[in-house]
Amino acid sequence: YPGDFVVPRRVTDDAGVVHEYEDTLVGEAWEGGPVLLSWQPESLAADGINVVIHEFAHKLDMRNGEPDGLPPLHAGMSVQRWASVWSTAYERFCADVDAGVDTGIDEYAAESPAEFFAVMSECFFEIPDLIQQAWPDLYEQLARFYRLDPAPRARALFPPDAA
Repeated sequence: YPGDFVVPRRVTDDAGVVHEYEDTLVGEAWEGGPVLLSWQPESLAADGINVVIHEFAHKLDMRNGEPDGLPPLHAGMSVQRWASVWSTAYERFCADVDAGVDTGIDEYAAESPAEFFAVMSECFFEIPDLIQQAWPDLYEQLARFYRLDPAPRARALFPPDAA
């Protein structure tokens, strides 16, 4: 889409009440289906925000069912270690957001563990130094999962002294 797009939603709550509304989106990944993307103008770009990375992180997370922040891990990666690192980081992030702390990360990550994984994946590629410094254990898990270490390259391309 050339910009934000609107998706009609229909949800039935636990009491059986049907709620209909329109959801304005910049991207969406469907389980077993396509990825929808909005190409935003460069003027709206923000550090750490990348809708393509975000939605494809959801697709990776969906490889083992509903997105929950625990994608299928590579051989040699520990599910227990992943769960421990991610749950600790998610709880800390949510507490920071609730306390009004400026984390430098999109607050949307506090919506759910699945959104936390997708947003942190964006940040891992877009602003890796921040993730490496603020959440070193999380950075290490992402580096193992994506089999990349983007922080040194980012520092070479954008040295701190150049700012």
